[in-house]
Amino acid sequence: MGVQPQVASATAATMILFTASSATISYYTFGDIVPDYSVVMFVVGFCCTYAGQVGVSAYMKKQDRQSPIVIAIGVVVLISALMVVISTLSTGFQKGWGPLLAAGGVCSAYGID
Repeated sequence: MGVQPQVASATAATMILFTASSATISYYTFGDIVPDYSVVMFVVGFCCTYAGQVGVSAYMKKQDRQSPIVIAIGVVVLISALMVVISTLSTGFQKGWGPLLAAGGVCSAYGID
């Protein structure tokens, strides 16, 4: 596609930022966030992100390669796909395959057929 790994990574990070921000605002609006816990988790997330960014940037500069970004995105997509398969198989074996394979409308879960 001709998109450089750094551009793809920055675009994905921006989309994740907007998605996470909107979800956080929604949870806050409905009172589903514990303020003390959320502040601690924000600080932990920020520090871990910073450490990862500094580490990967230093590694990429030292090795003069952009492959860590491509590999990281690929690994995340692979893990995500595996987790979907595991979740589907787990649900199928525990609750039966009927509900998973049954045809229905998009809104059928809410009784709006």
